[in-house]
Amino acid sequence: MTGKRRSQWIAGLFVLAVLTYLYAPIIVIVLFSFTTSPRLSMPIEGLTFDWYRSALDNPLILSALTNSLVLALISAVAAGIMGAAFSFGLMRLKRPHVREALIGASLLPAIVPLLVIGISLAVFFRVLGMPQGLINTAIGHLIVCLPFVVLTMNARLETFDFSMLEAARDLGATPVRTFLDITFPLIRPSVVGAALLAAALSLDEFVITWFNIGNQQSVPVLVWGMMRRGVDPSINAIATLLLTLLVGLVICSNLLGRKKRS
Repeated sequence: MTGKRRSQWIAGLFVLAVLTYLYAPIIVIVLFSFTTSPRLSMPIEGLTFDWYRSALDNPLILSALTNSLVLALISAVAAGIMGAAFSFGLMRLKRPHVREALIGASLLPAIVPLLVIGISLAVFFRVLGMPQGLINTAIGHLIVCLPFVVLTMNARLETFDFSMLEAARDLGATPVRTFLDITFPLIRPSVVGAALLAAALSLDEFVITWFNIGNQQSVPVLVWGMMRRGVDPSINAIATLLLTLLVGLVICSNLLGRKKRS
């Protein structure tokens, strides 16, 4: 074996070791969600879907799943619209230094620790007299998701040809018609991809949800509460369902982005 091939093998083994280290816990969770034994131990005695049926028959889990889906939908729609409009407005600014300052300001929620944001929102809503619930949580999720939507849309609009919009106006098209016929069809895949990414981030959010959702529950909050009483395969089933949904959203977001770039 030559030195070059040996280096390639070593590099490949290192990459495989890192991937195994990252994904081994996730694989274990998925595997134990199908086990017939309530004890999380090896070897696995058999495979079953009973834990999934048990999880989906639990009204608390169904309520938490409904709340998580509602929050994800609100985050996707609101963050997609607001992030796209904000990025589009940034690209139209004539002063580069102002644009860079606004981009930096929009990315601050992605830098500030979630614990700080969660506590700040809880105190802020308490001062306003707003009771804890889904509305407060949705606002928090929107704050967290917006920076990532803005980043995604900025990357797309960097290559956007704004001269087409000027040409459409010169030909007599109204601003609304220009947006519907030219702007939105061109940026639609990026907007949808960014919205799906926001939904994935919302489904996975725990810290802000914990401080602002009150007596209601989302899937991450419910799983955390169940984990305090011990681990059973129903929790693994819930985690696997949430993982599948998150992976699906991220894959769809990436596919839409690649489709537009191609």
